[in-house]
Amino acid sequence: MKPIQTFLVLLAIGFLALLTVLYFPEDGIQLNDQITLRFASLDDFNSDDDRIKNVEEFLDQYEITIDSTAILDSIERARIAYHKEMLRIQWPNDDRNSLKNFLLSLEKVKLSSKKKVRVMHFGDSQIEGDRITSYIRNKFQKEYGGYGPGLIPIVEGVPSAVINQNNSDNWYRFTLFGRRDTNILNSRYAPLGSMGMFTYPLVDSLESDTVLQNAWIEFTQSGMAKNRARKYSELTLYYGYSKAETILYTYIEDSLKRFDDLIIGDGFHSIKWNFEETPKKLQFEFESKESPEFYAFSFEGSKGVIVDNIAMRGSSGTLFKKMDRKQLSSFIQNQNVELFILQYGGNSVPYIKSSKQAIRYGGWFKSQIDYLRKIKPNATFIVIGPSDMSTKIAGKFMTFPFLEDVRDALKKAAFESGAGFWDLYEVMGGRNSMISWVESDPPLAGSDYVHFNHRGTQRISELFIKALWSDFEELKIEKTKKTEFENDTNKVE
Repeated sequence: MKPIQTFLVLLAIGFLALLTVLYFPEDGIQLNDQITLRFASLDDFNSDDDRIKNVEEFLDQYEITIDSTAILDSIERARIAYHKEMLRIQWPNDDRNSLKNFLLSLEKVKLSSKKKVRVMHFGDSQIEGDRITSYIRNKFQKEYGGYGPGLIPIVEGVPSAVINQNNSDNWYRFTLFGRRDTNILNSRYAPLGSMGMFTYPLVDSLESDTVLQNAWIEFTQSGMAKNRARKYSELTLYYGYSKAETILYTYIEDSLKRFDDLIIGDGFHSIKWNFEETPKKLQFEFESKESPEFYAFSFEGSKGVIVDNIAMRGSSGTLFKKMDRKQLSSFIQNQNVELFILQYGGNSVPYIKSSKQAIRYGGWFKSQIDYLRKIKPNATFIVIGPSDMSTKIAGKFMTFPFLEDVRDALKKAAFESGAGFWDLYEVMGGRNSMISWVESDPPLAGSDYVHFNHRGTQRISELFIKALWSDFEELKIEKTKKTEFENDTNKVE
């Protein structure tokens, strides 16, 4: 083949490849449920040009006051204004009335010597170990009162930074998320989506063991916890279905203080303790032929705000309807839950292969919010969308192809359910920003290009509270103006 012919053939191939990149369906062609054929787009090859270069400089813009005399460049001023707006929690039709109800409940708690308000922060592995929640909890408790870390699972999946927990080695952990034990046929997992037992549950056809079994759980204060979270004066144990007589012994500083007989049979039960001062060491010993179902401990103060960290590794946030309705309702309604923070999406992103799949996921998620709202109609809901996440495409780390579709679907679900939406993806810098967070000096995210590290978690927590507190301040100003208007009107009359 002559050189000119070779050149023309290569040119034709290149031209066809370019057309393929330009006009191949953005969502790809789905060959089956597992495989989608996708070509890299021009955006993929330009990924280094469309991401933030310096994370700290990018985040510093959230502190800038937009002043036309200070920022002469109108384009730069508009860019900063856009990002500052993206920091805010977005509400359907800009209607924050549900948040107004939550703020009112906080103000009542601040003035009361007895009232409590509960905030339940549900999420995936991004909040494990009390990450993000710890900062949110501390801000609420410092401003509106309250002590203690709130709900703690009977058996930890990942150690929490808020309290030290040790168990005897005969405890079994069962979860509704992740890999579920198929021998557990019931749905009694509320309120944490998990439960613990110190004997493996037997099927009804088998007789209970005739030998008494013993197990223990020990709690000590954590030096990593915020000061208010370390302290508590009330403790509640939530448990349920039990087939055999069970005795619970309570030890404080290795001294036996009391024992309780647990209720046998069905139901959602609780046992409560009160302390004059926070125990340095608290131990519970259980004795039974067959373990009851244990759901959670709750460490609280006598008043103020309780903020729970409920991390569900591997969960897409579509499991609430799978929990026992009566049990979940009992907890939510009796605990004065006024705010649900739902932080999900990250576990679904790698498995979403088309825009249609993202839309379906959003529909499932919406049904979960609607389900919780039916249980607590006047509660406030805030959905925190997924952060940026990177995967290797054509040998380079890039944002997952359909992450923005998942973000959009969750935002739509939130708005249609009357919930607020905080766009974590845009707040951290948008497309390919996770690469910059990982490569920052010092790093703000881990080498998996998915999870924030401690520094990154701190920055995200600060930004979320900044957004929430901004809404609070504006609502307070609106309330003040309304009161002044009403007073002026009454004077005229």
